[in-house]
Amino acid sequence: MAAPLAVYLALQPSARRDLAYAAACVLVTLALCWGPADEFEQLERAWVVLLTAAVAIAVITGGRSWVTTSLLALGLAGGAAAALMVVTHLSWGKVAGVAEQHFFPPARSLVDLVAPVGAPARESVNESLLAFVRVLSRFLPGVVLLQSLAAQALAWALYHRIARAPRGEPLGALAGFRFNDHLIWGVALSLVAVLLPRLGWARAMGGNLLLFFGGLYLVRGVAVLAAVAVAARFTGLLASAVVLLGTVLLWWILAPALLVLGLTDTLVDWRLRLARAAGKP
Repeated sequence: MAAPLAVYLALQPSARRDLAYAAACVLVTLALCWGPADEFEQLERAWVVLLTAAVAIAVITGGRSWVTTSLLALGLAGGAAAALMVVTHLSWGKVAGVAEQHFFPPARSLVDLVAPVGAPARESVNESLLAFVRVLSRFLPGVVLLQSLAAQALAWALYHRIARAPRGEPLGALAGFRFNDHLIWGVALSLVAVLLPRLGWARAMGGNLLLFFGGLYLVRGVAVLAAVAVAARFTGLLASAVVLLGTVLLWWILAPALLVLGLTDTLVDWRLRLARAAGKP
């Protein structure tokens, strides 16, 4: 989050205070990336550099909303990362292997903490955690893309709080979150790549992109649900508690439902229909 925030603060008609904040963000980023690093941390640092450069390019071009600018930055950084993988002969399997080597030790430590040696549930807990690590490692690029988008959102929100004269519009309410409907083609093409039988690299890339676009449309579904809640005046602390409890208990039902809601919003525009219905006498 510190790196995009530094870019937002620096690439504007800044006051001295804004430049000081940007310098502090740069120092924080350098401090976090300083020192020896294993292969996973090297990949992590390379991604931070690519994303920071991509955010700078997207901001310099200007004239776009935060959502469009952030997605453009992710596209530029992702394309540069893919090109580097080709040049350095870094395969998807190698990336997954590096991630497994990084996450397996903490997973085993967690198993020792939750189910010590001799505990009846130790074997099942160990298998579950190791399976989770393998899945996470396989889909790490897609997870990183979603994390990077969230980091840009937090950086943009903080930028609008601390900058003397921030440019662009703030994030706004969740109920208004939307993006270009043409991104539905990203879902379609990713699904096609996943279904290709013989191209392993295409299936791996398609699976990660499908996770990313699926996450985007899941958030869009949450935005539609938030708009419905606002229209029904189901807001406040009690509403938040009910939603949180329902999400924890029924996530396996809610997640697919919200994903479908977000995908169908591309064709139906549920919020426009809701606004029209609210305007009827």
